[in-house]
Amino acid sequence: MSLGAGRAASTREYQLIDTGTITSTGSQSYTIPAGTRYLEIEMWGAGGGGGGRKTVAAGRGSEYYPGGGGGGGAYLKKTYYGAADMLENDDLTFTVGAGGAFGEGNAAGSAGGDTTLILHTRGVSTITTFSSVVAGGGGGGECAAGNADGGEAGAATNGDTNTNGNEGNDGAPGPATNGANGGDGADPNGGAGGEGGTFSNGTAGEDGTAPGGGGGSRRSIGNQFLDSGSGADGKVIVKAYG
Repeated sequence: MSLGAGRAASTREYQLIDTGTITSTGSQSYTIPAGTRYLEIEMWGAGGGGGGRKTVAAGRGSEYYPGGGGGGGAYLKKTYYGAADMLENDDLTFTVGAGGAFGEGNAAGSAGGDTTLILHTRGVSTITTFSSVVAGGGGGGECAAGNADGGEAGAATNGDTNTNGNEGNDGAPGPATNGANGGDGADPNGGAGGEGGTFSNGTAGEDGTAPGGGGGSRRSIGNQFLDSGSGADGKVIVKAYG
């Protein structure tokens, strides 16, 4: 029996000794506590921003079209068996994706950032370099004159469980219409996509809910100060068992 298989067969004997939740974006780390035998890692990519409203022509003859909703971020779960290679105060390094900005004016929304597991380090020494363990961010909603595409769903790679996010809704084809909803972040427990702005009562597009919800787009006409919604940030949860 391989060492890895032996650990997997006996994980029921281990106890949860620590849970770390990381919601700050950019380069982040988790410090491994004493006695850790393995880590259960969950990651969510960020949501994309809602597309801006497309203006065609100018003045009284102008027509306005809502952009597409931002795509939802992906989810992955990975169990990392370091065992003897895990020592107290070792670090795991991540990049946590930031939510995509909404499209201002005649502009598409920005894509949400990927959340990536990068390294297991001990001081200045690298113990493990992870290859493409990524919960991808959702795409930004398009800005177009009718049928603006919603942002693409974020894709997950190289987890033990890989779940893609949800696409943002497409913008309506005609003027005088509601904005498009953002895509939900991937299950389990991804955040909801923001709702598109409504034409009837003049609301802005809503931001996505963390982790990973895509932003909704603004309605097609009216108040120039209303914006589309931004995508929500990604997230990491690390559980240490020993």
